[in-house]
Amino acid sequence: MTLKYVEINRDNILLATKVQMEIFPGESGYEHFRLAIKGHNPLTKYYLVYDGDNVIGITGLYSRENVYLSHSIWLGWFGVLKQYRRHGYGKQVLYDTMDMAKSLMTKYPIKYFRLYTSSNDNASAIPLYDKTMDIKEDYTNIDDVTYDDSCLIYTKVLGDYEHIKWNNQYLNLNEVVKEQEVGNLLFE
Repeated sequence: MTLKYVEINRDNILLATKVQMEIFPGESGYEHFRLAIKGHNPLTKYYLVYDGDNVIGITGLYSRENVYLSHSIWLGWFGVLKQYRRHGYGKQVLYDTMDMAKSLMTKYPIKYFRLYTSSNDNASAIPLYDKTMDIKEDYTNIDDVTYDDSCLIYTKVLGDYEHIKWNNQYLNLNEVVKEQEVGNLLFE
C-alpha cells in the first residue's frame, strides 16, 4: 500500500483540523499545526495522509523536550478516519511515521519513538500499539494530566539501544491541553 503524506501548511490547515477533530472530537490540533507551520521546532511536523485522492487520516512527529537529553521523538495526532479503519491503514501509517522518525536519526540523536494515549479514549488503537511497540507503561505523574489515570506511554526502540522506559518523567500534557483549548477557540 502506497500512501502519500502531505505536510500541513497554511493552505491545508483547515482541512487538517477538520480531519483531526473528526478522529479526536473536542480536541483541536489547530494550534499545534499553526505552531508547526511557523517552524520553531524542526522536529515538529504534521501530515495529512492520502490514499490516492482520498484523505484517510493524519499523523505527525514532535519533540517538546530536549532531544539531546531524551533521545526521543513523539507520535502526534495519529489517526485514521472511521470509514477507513480495519483496512490496514493504521498499521501502515504508524510504520511510515516510524520511518520518518528513523530518517531524522542521521541529524539528531534519536533512539526512541514514543507515544502517549488514553486507554479509555483511544481503546481501539491499543491492540495496534501492543503489537507494534516494545515498551508499554502507565503514565501517572501527579503534576501532569493523566486522563483520569488512563494515560499510557508506548516506546519503540529504533535500533540496537537499551530499552529505556519513560519512567513517569514530566510530559507537560498540561501545556498540550492548553494548546488544544486555544485551538478550539481559534478554529471555531
